[in-house]
Amino acid sequence: MSVAQTNPSQEKTTELQSKLYQAAMRDKERRFHALYDKLTLPYILQSAWEMVRRNDGAAGVDRQTLRQIEAAGVEEFLADIAKMLREKTYRPQPVRRVEIPKGGGKTRPLGIPTVRDRVIQAAAKLVLEPIFEADFEGTSFGFRPGQGCHDALKAVAENAHRGFRWVVDADIEQFFDTLDHEVLMSALRRRISDGEMLRLIYRWLKAGYLAEGVKHDSDQGSPQGGVLSPLLANIYLHGFDEAQRQQKAYIGRLTRYADDFIIQCGNAEEAKRALEWVKGQLEPLKLRLHPEKTRVSADREGFDFLGFHHQRVVRETTGRETAGVLRWPGKKAQRRFRERVREIVGRPGRIRTEWKTVTGKLERYLTGWCQYYRHGQSGRTFAKLDRFVSERVARSFARSQPKGKGRKRRCWQQYRDQMEARGLLPRLGKLATEAMPAYRGRANVRWRAV
Repeated sequence: MSVAQTNPSQEKTTELQSKLYQAAMRDKERRFHALYDKLTLPYILQSAWEMVRRNDGAAGVDRQTLRQIEAAGVEEFLADIAKMLREKTYRPQPVRRVEIPKGGGKTRPLGIPTVRDRVIQAAAKLVLEPIFEADFEGTSFGFRPGQGCHDALKAVAENAHRGFRWVVDADIEQFFDTLDHEVLMSALRRRISDGEMLRLIYRWLKAGYLAEGVKHDSDQGSPQGGVLSPLLANIYLHGFDEAQRQQKAYIGRLTRYADDFIIQCGNAEEAKRALEWVKGQLEPLKLRLHPEKTRVSADREGFDFLGFHHQRVVRETTGRETAGVLRWPGKKAQRRFRERVREIVGRPGRIRTEWKTVTGKLERYLTGWCQYYRHGQSGRTFAKLDRFVSERVARSFARSQPKGKGRKRRCWQQYRDQMEARGLLPRLGKLATEAMPAYRGRANVRWRAV
């Protein structure tokens, strides 16, 4: 049975995306004017629903969940969306804002749109993404189909190997919260002339948010958590990427992942000029660098990027400096790992009654963590964190042992030795040697090849 027979909605969506991508590639000056009507196509809405369903997620301000929609009927739900879009009666609802842990006791706001809004945003993303993908620079890696963090990390390693030894480690201050709506709409108009599509995006930006029952307007920013927000972020910063490719102020290599980027240069003077150039480019975008998180340094001093610590080091065996940078999990990543393990292990006594539940959660977390951080020189860090997991579980056992008369108490080291000898706990060092499935989004993008 063919793909078209088994998955017709996705097949038709891929065909439409291919046509949009090829048209955008053929004419770099073309502005697309008939896009809004594509949102009401049944196969686009079906593909959008499948995307939202696959990502799961919580309910928005209307408290309507994915399961409730499935129980009531997905076809009716999508038909209602199509009708609202055709009659132009659809209006987005405010996003539900929640604070999620950021590490170090800090939090960051996450905006959760309603399921209906997420589905329509997903439909818009399916239509818009191929058009803008035809323009995006090769230095941008974040939230792009067929690209990922490890592609960005590979670029950093290659640049360091080529001799770009000085680094501008930059952090845009509150990017998603301070993104200027007018600048973004201007960037969208470079490729989109469909007034209805532009109005729809503008309404999403201006929908506001609900926090603790109080409605707030959104004069700037794009909510983290919105389906369309990552694409809008790349569109917003595309002009920055383009300017970097054309500039002659310094010699260096840019690597950007969403709002996180570094510039690698050959010497300190070039790096200083690069930093000044960045400040000048961000000003018309109404963005600013974080004064405490932006610095210029040599890579032998080390820098953090995408969770890894990168550093050019002297090898113990030869006494010679490495040709490029080595990388391993950064201190912030290790701190978050420990915090999450403490959370999973929980209070003393829990492990005795919930051994399978706790070890199952530990294995899932360690597998996901290892899948990302095993790329690089992470062996020593993995061994250190494996010891931490063993010790944390052993201490929980020791603190919860019975205190009855005649009961021989054991120290936590005995529990640790027993568990390690019997292989009762998952270990990063062992997981790193096992085959793992590919990351979502890393597969070939079908609409580029059709």
